[in-house]
Amino acid sequence: MVLVLGALILMAVDNRNPAALAPVRTLATMVVYPILASVDFPQRFYQRSSGFFSVQSQLAEENAVLKQQAQVYAAQQQDMATIQAENQRMREMLSAAPRDAYSFSMAEVLKVAKDPVRGMVTLNKGSRDGVYESQVVLDGDKIYGQVVNVTPFSATVMQLADREHSIPVQNQRNGERGLVNGLGRGMPLEIKYLPANSTVAEGDVFVSSGMGGLFPPGLKVAKVYPGGIQFQQGGDATVRAMPLVDYEAVREVLLVWKNPGEEAAVPLPASADEGGSNAR
Repeated sequence: MVLVLGALILMAVDNRNPAALAPVRTLATMVVYPILASVDFPQRFYQRSSGFFSVQSQLAEENAVLKQQAQVYAAQQQDMATIQAENQRMREMLSAAPRDAYSFSMAEVLKVAKDPVRGMVTLNKGSRDGVYESQVVLDGDKIYGQVVNVTPFSATVMQLADREHSIPVQNQRNGERGLVNGLGRGMPLEIKYLPANSTVAEGDVFVSSGMGGLFPPGLKVAKVYPGGIQFQQGGDATVRAMPLVDYEAVREVLLVWKNPGEEAAVPLPASADEGGSNAR
């Protein structure tokens, strides 16, 4: 009761003369502050700690998202680098391949046949990409082979070196015509049916003649190696030559489409035309 009465008297005095009780208020505030702080501490601690853990959880989630994005960007960067490298190789190959009246698409070699003799490989493109049987396959300005079987997602290619493959050719130097036959993987090519008076020499390069209309003319096929020339007495010359495609190293090839309604020809050097009188 006494405390209540004292409190009422102090309130009345403070109301009439606030300055008189200023020291009392200051002292009371100092005495009460620790109690107020201790009462308020649990709430402030909860708010700060919950905010801390909330921020940590949010940062962890954002960090996980950023890591995923970094992995995606890294994969995209690798894919972009691969595409750029493929485009560069494509440009290099197309700079050598015939341009007029032909379209091209790059394909990758997926598998090589286990047969040690046959030259058969599988490409990663098929009929859904427009690939068809007997389609010509190039390695830049060199003939790689031709498609012999097609599925929707892949195609089988018979390499030029395969023992069942043949192609009409022409000597780039003197225009003499013949027929190249494959002898098997890792073996030289055989050039047959050259004229008996052939002037073929070591180092001569044979190119596709365009006879038959399948292979574009003027594409490189083989080069005569030292000691590869044999003449049959009273008959034709038989020549051994090495294919100009490195089949063990090539991993990408060009598929060729002839544009309909257009005539295309890759002219041989003038020296080949000059020797046309010996062509068969």
